[in-house]
Amino acid sequence: MTMHKPRFDSAFYRLFFVMISIILVMQISAGLLLYKLYSSEPFKPPPGMSAALQWAAAVMIQVMPALISSWIGARMLAAPFRTLAVGAAELSRNIDAPPIKEIGPVEARQAASVFNTMQASLRRQMSERNRFLAAVSHDLRTPLTRMTLRLRSAQDVELSNRLRDDIDEMTQLLEATLSFLRNEEVVEAFSPVDINALVDAIAEDAAELGQKVTISGEVPPISAQPLGLKRCLTNLVANAIRYGEDAHIRLIDAPSSVRIQIADHGPGIPEAQLERALEPFYRVESSRNRNTGGTGLGLAIANDVVKRHGGELVLRNGPEGGLVAQVTLPRR
Repeated sequence: MTMHKPRFDSAFYRLFFVMISIILVMQISAGLLLYKLYSSEPFKPPPGMSAALQWAAAVMIQVMPALISSWIGARMLAAPFRTLAVGAAELSRNIDAPPIKEIGPVEARQAASVFNTMQASLRRQMSERNRFLAAVSHDLRTPLTRMTLRLRSAQDVELSNRLRDDIDEMTQLLEATLSFLRNEEVVEAFSPVDINALVDAIAEDAAELGQKVTISGEVPPISAQPLGLKRCLTNLVANAIRYGEDAHIRLIDAPSSVRIQIADHGPGIPEAQLERALEPFYRVESSRNRNTGGTGLGLAIANDVVKRHGGELVLRNGPEGGLVAQVTLPRR
């Protein structure tokens, strides 16, 4: 049978020693006070000190050491758990974040060890999924390409066109799915981003395609993932143009965040389906169908990017019709 050494560095023992220290300090302080009060030499308070002040001074002599000791002890106990909380928050943004230090009482070290093991397991799972995606991409693209080549020699033009449309839709869905899954693997560093310049560039790209995008408002730069944020806003603008013909981007500078609203003049989304519209592969029947070319992933990808920034993407119907997508990003 294996003998375990006592864990004197556990949270229980640390708290025990802190309480012992507090009691000792209080006893010593009380002893000194009693000695002063009942020693052979009468206690002479400073001139002008009232009885109330004497009582307050006696209480402070006992309470202050206890408060200081408790504060130090609490910080000693809480420090490793704060480290664990910071590590968990960093992991939510970056799967390749460095492992957290296994320090502090035994319970905190055990929690940190389990956390680091979980992070390593997640990395392995994502690596395996990347290999799986590469295999799926190759295996599915190959038959689709063969089908497209064979259709070129088909005699029935109408049937050939219909099948080609089906193949194009399957290819688009495949690419969108792989893009969505890869998007979760992307680890991009945060850096200062000029939101004004970013939306201007998106509007210029749309104008080159004959699409109308207007902009109002200005916001200060924020720390963000440049490529991820551009992809998010591009998806939202493309969604607005696809279903509403044009898009208006409104930039709002809030005290603790930056808000980006993208509005269109389309049919909007039924209130009961607004939240579900952000789910992967979900299509709103009244407007998102195969004729419009939507795959049900554009909003999901945008929502995923916003979450990685610690922000929020909310959809709502405009007061005069159309859909408004609001991105709220915290200042960093």
